[in-house]
Amino acid sequence: SINRNYSHPRTAALSRETPLSVALSKLHQGDAATVLDIDDATPAAQVARLAARGLVPGASLVVLRAGDPMLVRCDDSRWALTRADAEGIQVHCDKPSLGRRLRALLLP
Repeated sequence: SINRNYSHPRTAALSRETPLSVALSKLHQGDAATVLDIDDATPAAQVARLAARGLVPGASLVVLRAGDPMLVRCDDSRWALTRADAEGIQVHCDKPSLGRRLRALLLP
């Protein structure tokens, strides 16, 4: 039985600070993020597979390569995720990549 209500202690604080979340698939290479939620429509077997990889609410990750498949680092492990898997994971972007921050400064 999968406990879909499991939540890391940081998750509640993050969701209060930033009500908006984005799908993991929308992040770019170099972005750092915290997992907020796994969509309820995600099959239980997939939720279990993500949990076994450490991708649970509250987990920190970094996007190593965007696209399909997407490569992320969670703890000391690297995992490939399909775009469909990544779309079901809601995250808070903690630190945009350097390129995204520079574009935001340079573009009007």
